Amino acid sequence: MAEKAIPVPRMEVSLQRFDRVLTLIENVLAASALGLAAVIAIVAVVLRYVFGIFLFWSEEAIIYLVIYSTFLGAVITLRHNEHVNVDIFGAFLKARGRRALAVLAASLTVVYLVCIGYFAWLLLFEPFSTSTITPSLKLPLWVVEAAVPIGLTLMLLRALEMLVRNARGEDAFAEAQRSILEVEAEATGLEVRDVERTRRELGDDPEENDR
Repeated sequence: MAEKAIPVPRMEVSLQRFDRVLTLIENVLAASALGLAAVIAIVAVVLRYVFGIFLFWSEEAIIYLVIYSTFLGAVITLRHNEHVNVDIFGAFLKARGRRALAVLAASLTVVYLVCIGYFAWLLLFEPFSTSTITPSLKLPLWVVEAAVPIGLTLMLLRALEMLVRNARGEDAFAEAQRSILEVEAEATGLEVRDVERTRRELGDDPEENDR
């Protein structure tokens, strides 16, 4: 007889779908900002030293793109649980106590991000932000400042997911427990064994190199 499939709770399916969408947004935005900064830097150097052409706006564009990638990268860092934290009380608590502490920490993070994010969005509508123009690109200053509220908003969504998972007794940082190889494989839509086989064929197997 065929085994019956175990139904997945609707809440879990929603969380998984939310996580996939948010992860895609974070990765695409952060990679696009940093990648575009790298492309502009390379093109600017080649044009300057090979053709004698100076892109006067390149330095400013790179700075602004790096600012965006920094705030977007902070969201990814939160997803991997790589922000600096000091876990002292958790070592003295049992499972239920650690869960309560995790819920409290996630709640405080949400409150903090709501407060700071609120004022960050307000900053965009200040007269100084709307009337000031950047020197080279001639962009309104709010376009540059938008990196802060956008990053904080994405971080808030991720923190809310953490809060829900902690409240349900689940691992809020499941991706942090996986190896880089597993994360790479999922991001490219491959199986881990396929990536491992390719690395062995190319002679780039870390385990073989350590022997």
